[in-house]
Amino acid sequence: MSCNAVVPKRFGAVFVALACLLCLSGTYAGAQSFIQPQTEVYAGYSWLHPNGNVDWGKVPDIVAGGDLSVTYYMPQAHNVGIVVDGSVHSGRGANNQLGANVGLAMAGMQLKFHSPQLSPFVRVMAGAAYLDPNILRSEWKPAIDVGGGLDLNIWKPVSIRIAQFDYIWTYYREQNPAHTSDNWNMIRLSAGIVFNLGSYYNPPLTCTASGTPTEVYAPDPIKVTTTGSGFNPKHPIAYSWATTGGKMTDGTAQNATVDTTGLAAGNYTANSTITDTWPKFKNLDSGQHLNIWGTPKPIPPAKCAANFTVKQPLPPQVSCSANPTTVGVGQPATITMTATDPQSWPMTYNWSATGGQLQPNGTSATLTAGSGDAGNTITVTGTATTNRPGGNPETLSASCTASITVPPIQKCVMIQDLGECTFEKNPKKPWRVDNDCKDVLDKLTLQMQNLGSGKLDIVGYTDEKESVNEQTLGSQRSVNVKYYLTTEAPTKLDPGTIQPRAGGQGTKSTHFYFVPVGDLCGGQAEVGTTVDESKVQPQGRNAKPAPKHHKAKAAAAPAQ
Repeated sequence: MSCNAVVPKRFGAVFVALACLLCLSGTYAGAQSFIQPQTEVYAGYSWLHPNGNVDWGKVPDIVAGGDLSVTYYMPQAHNVGIVVDGSVHSGRGANNQLGANVGLAMAGMQLKFHSPQLSPFVRVMAGAAYLDPNILRSEWKPAIDVGGGLDLNIWKPVSIRIAQFDYIWTYYREQNPAHTSDNWNMIRLSAGIVFNLGSYYNPPLTCTASGTPTEVYAPDPIKVTTTGSGFNPKHPIAYSWATTGGKMTDGTAQNATVDTTGLAAGNYTANSTITDTWPKFKNLDSGQHLNIWGTPKPIPPAKCAANFTVKQPLPPQVSCSANPTTVGVGQPATITMTATDPQSWPMTYNWSATGGQLQPNGTSATLTAGSGDAGNTITVTGTATTNRPGGNPETLSASCTASITVPPIQKCVMIQDLGECTFEKNPKKPWRVDNDCKDVLDKLTLQMQNLGSGKLDIVGYTDEKESVNEQTLGSQRSVNVKYYLTTEAPTKLDPGTIQPRAGGQGTKSTHFYFVPVGDLCGGQAEVGTTVDESKVQPQGRNAKPAPKHHKAKAAAAPAQ
């Protein structure tokens, strides 16, 4: 088999390997990219493995080289381009060092899958190879190239060619040993910068949709509208609507209406689709409508959505208060209702009561208690009702209450005179509770047990002839009596039910008055003034004589 017969097999193997590389890069190839240049110019470093023989031996690798190519992409097939490539590789050293210079000039077709990040490509080219081995004659020979590579898109005008691989077949027969092949199966590796010139990119069709208003109460309608972007103004356009809730009217127009009758509260969507209905298989002027081979394909429609919300009407928020909260028979109380409607709809107000006479007046009412309400609590109820305006009447109500207490009618009470206790038998201790007074007080404790609820006023008096301040001595006598009743008596009384009082000038005595719980009947009043027990300390029956005081002042007789 001749050496030339090997070329098609190697050519086919390399082509299959590059096709597999493109399949593995399918993830990137499937995405449309905004980088779709009209022309790209590549310049980069190139390394060449000649893989050929001459009479002085095998040609060594050439590490000094550069590659330049220009690719023009078809207007109707943005991924298919015509490529012209040239590279120069200098491998001849000084002093007749064995090596070769190689130049390549080729043209062909390139298929590139433009994607947002990585763009793989394959290409097939044919042309001429300039072969110039050291100390041998140079020759121009035909060459065939199968190659591919991968570009990294970093910026719309500029990409980085991460790797470019080319398998190049040619041959050299001048002064070639008879026992070696004439074929040079060269491998060229390159990397550099790609400059993207011009652009075929057409943005995808888009649209926006909106609804007015965005929030409604069923069955209020919603007006929706949609606007397309990127459409050819010369092409016919079709509109269609679909909604996730409600009924759509004018569903094939740019402006439509959503009928929300019967819709439950929640969030819904009106979906718009705008379609370019220009015939798919003729006169297409947009590259985004063609596949990689230039065959027309359907134009993807633009889709967008308008969101809207159906709200549930809420009842009013109300609260009631009464002033005052306790009234007597025949007395009025004012009840005020504070009401707020969440929808700001108008409201009406109603009032009712479980008793008394009620006079409504909008958001307030006046209640007057009657005689039959004594001893009871009257509940007043205020109700606010919304009235939905427009052609969709709807009412919602909320109520609040306030309570007014009417105390029972009570009879007045009378102060009872329980007698007195004198301090005349012991001039040295005129404040002392003597034996006679003790007997009176012991009987008083038993009497208090049968009198019910009330308090005991102990009113102390001072004789006008006593040479001490009558207020001080009278107060001391009332405090000492309380001390005996609560501390020394056989049956002790509760200190909280006894009130020492000063009666002023009178006899050498303390007088006892029982004051029942309740309102005093007209004309009655408690006798004397309250004694400050923090200033008058109590003394028991066995206490030492008190120091003498100044002469007593005159005082009015106690009221009886």
